[in-house]
Amino acid sequence: MQLKHITIAAAIAAAALSAGCNYEEDDDVLASRRSQDAIARQQEEQKDGKDYTIWQFVHETSALYYLWNNNVPISYLDYSLYESPEALFESFRATDDRFSTVLNNYTETEDMFKNISTTDGINYQLYLDKGTDLIAVVEYVYDDSPAKAAGIERGFVIHKVNGTQLTASNYADLLDQETCTYTYSNIEVKKENGEKIVSYGAVMKESKPITKKRMDINPVLKSTVIVKNGRRIGYFLYDSFSDDTDVLIKTIEKLAAKQIDDLVLDLRLNGGGFINTLDTLASMIVPEGNEGKLFLTETFNSLITSEFRRETQNRDFNKTYFAPNLPNLNLSRLYVLTSQHTASASEELISGLMPYMPVTIIGKKTYGKFTSNYLINDTEDEGSDDDGIPYNEWAVYLCVASCTNAKGEMNFKNGFAPDYEVDDTYQYELGDENEPLLKTALDLCAGSLAKSAQKQPTPLQGYFGHYGKPIDRFGLISQKN
Repeated sequence: MQLKHITIAAAIAAAALSAGCNYEEDDDVLASRRSQDAIARQQEEQKDGKDYTIWQFVHETSALYYLWNNNVPISYLDYSLYESPEALFESFRATDDRFSTVLNNYTETEDMFKNISTTDGINYQLYLDKGTDLIAVVEYVYDDSPAKAAGIERGFVIHKVNGTQLTASNYADLLDQETCTYTYSNIEVKKENGEKIVSYGAVMKESKPITKKRMDINPVLKSTVIVKNGRRIGYFLYDSFSDDTDVLIKTIEKLAAKQIDDLVLDLRLNGGGFINTLDTLASMIVPEGNEGKLFLTETFNSLITSEFRRETQNRDFNKTYFAPNLPNLNLSRLYVLTSQHTASASEELISGLMPYMPVTIIGKKTYGKFTSNYLINDTEDEGSDDDGIPYNEWAVYLCVASCTNAKGEMNFKNGFAPDYEVDDTYQYELGDENEPLLKTALDLCAGSLAKSAQKQPTPLQGYFGHYGKPIDRFGLISQKN
């Protein structure tokens, strides 16, 4: 969903809810007005003296924008029955909604959407080890990061942080500490009973203390051309759909100048991002001749849909089309590398391109984030809550729309299953031709997959989750610009 859309909706809705505007013919607007009137009375009627400003903000914002706003009561709510604004939202959360959340660090979250955060530069994949113990396998280390400078590498297996074993209950607190000393081992592939297996923990080592710093991470982590069997294969490791379209366009221009035959787009670290960047990338990958054709369609709640239609006079307010006048790779097929963390805009890209070209997915099943979300903070109230948190730092990260591709398909609600399921063994750096996911893609591009079809090592078991990007703390948040 685009920012201009939500801004228009906010302005229209505000007008509709004001006493000076008359939209009596629209039942949705009337319902919303009644909701606002009821909500506005609640601060005065609450008897316990507690500050319920944010409860009110969550209630009225959800009543207006939430994709499932039919779940939101428009009658009086006794806020004192809900321990927190989060508990209030949970009372009307839709069954299908795994993504909305209430948070109180709006400024920090805005930075995260722009790939700016305080970090040591490590992305982890978490696995169960023994009982409730966890290991954090280093999946990627960002360039120019404190961890990179300290010698941390992909494939390190972290067992302890500052001397304390990682567990299912403490890993977030341990990994979020400002300074961390890691006790780690290395990934190894060994033979047991004639079978290759991934192992770790034979020799324990300790890193030096690593202190996090504020980093502005370039979302284009790697871009190169690999020649295999006479084919020029572009490899592009894309970290996040940040709002920087310029760096994206320059990357595609360079690949286009090298006249690549195939593209391997590595989205295994990519949990989503801004839709303007998504539209730009899709327009540069889709085969030439599709400029102006439908890419994605979004569906909003009936209230917002009604207001959009009125404002735009029924024009295509909810449709996105492939943009003209951009560099184009002129490909006939796309190969995408995925993980359990690949989500949202990454999945929308795959879905939106499928009607126009074959898309081969290699790796693991994607996350299945099928909604467009918007981060809305409380800009109406001045002051702070009972804990001293400014009202404008409170926000809802709200599902406001779902999307379908040009065929009307919502085909990733449960994630995309890979065409070739390949496990990451963390032995090789991302972009290395021997790395299992990339190797599979290269062999497919070169027509030599059968020659390299050998049994892969038994992967690590007990996958627990992804961690590392600060934005993941909110559960795959993916801002829509």
